[in-house]
Amino acid sequence: MSRKASLIVLAFSLLVAVSLTAGVVWRHTSGDPDGPVKQMGIMVEVYQHINDDYVTTPNLAKVSSGALHGLLESLDADSSYLDPAEYRAYQAQQAHPPTAGVEAVFSKRVGYADVVSVQPGGNAAQAGLVRGDFVEAIGDTGTRDMSMEKIDRLLRGAPGTMVTLSVVHLHRSDPVKVAITRVAPSVPPLHSAKQGRVGVIQVPDFQAGRAAQVAAAVKSLRAQGARHFVLDLRNCGAGSYTQAEQTANLFLSQGTITYLEGQKFPRVTTTADAAKAVDPSDKLEVLVNFGTYGPAEVAAAALQQNGRAQLIGDPTFGEGSRQKLIPVGDGSALWLSVARFYSPKGKLIQDGLTPDVAQVKYEGALPDLDYPPEGVTGNVPDLQMQKALQLAAAGGQ
Repeated sequence: MSRKASLIVLAFSLLVAVSLTAGVVWRHTSGDPDGPVKQMGIMVEVYQHINDDYVTTPNLAKVSSGALHGLLESLDADSSYLDPAEYRAYQAQQAHPPTAGVEAVFSKRVGYADVVSVQPGGNAAQAGLVRGDFVEAIGDTGTRDMSMEKIDRLLRGAPGTMVTLSVVHLHRSDPVKVAITRVAPSVPPLHSAKQGRVGVIQVPDFQAGRAAQVAAAVKSLRAQGARHFVLDLRNCGAGSYTQAEQTANLFLSQGTITYLEGQKFPRVTTTADAAKAVDPSDKLEVLVNFGTYGPAEVAAAALQQNGRAQLIGDPTFGEGSRQKLIPVGDGSALWLSVARFYSPKGKLIQDGLTPDVAQVKYEGALPDLDYPPEGVTGNVPDLQMQKALQLAAAGGQ
């Protein structure tokens, strides 16, 4: 097909899309100077200039693919465009899901892939990854131009296979190569202990069965004499929203836990059930930090905004959405955020949570960073835990 014919076909396709869109949305956008009709017309004009004025004859298919990738990723870090080849790779992996991966949670909030949390003792931790590291590349491919779907897909594979990451560690400027052996996912144990009359429950994630484990820990600690509790949700970045909601319900006898809603996604509200609360009268403090992510943020917000607990520590990450896979006629697909989680008082979980009591973890550390200042080694006191124990113990007899 000639250059001129290619442009005609492309422009005609876009104009058809404009016309169809206009028919569907006109009643919603009449009088809107920035509505979709105008924006799609601008796209046609931009393509015209690229085709006519670019220094060489452009590959319009490549231009379109790049534009669509950028379009979806400009919405949020969780939305992605999968071109036909990427969608085929996605479908192939879904047909035979890999059973191993990297035991860490990743995001793409800052352009490159970054580490949100690392499973204690897992393969990522053993390889030296810590929360806050940037992953510049996976193999030989930079993550800046990758969608989260592709990042997740490349990190997974067969047990025993290797994935090589180019990582920029905190306090370092140059990337280093980190080889990680993929392993089948494991569920880290929940830790609980009693300090005086305060029971401390450290929740590493919200994988299946975690709410029942938290309930059992509360009952065990109460049997040992604990009357006040600290729920540690720091660096809790994986798991399901259902488990997080059930965990929040353990400490609530009434009230909204969360709701999920989108433009075309009807509101779904989760409400506390008094019959499922283990003992909602105990004094409770909740520890959070930048590694408190997604499901853990929903649980923390429910406890905070129902007046059940204070949040102590650093602001949380800000993640809480649901995606839908939407195939497109040319063999591509959209991985699109269609709904978001909200706190009981209507705050977007995706905006993150602000602690009631701001407290860094280490003396001299910057807020949001759970690392001792550079050069400080050895056993360093956990100031966040100290503050939480102090406030919990002051809650009564």
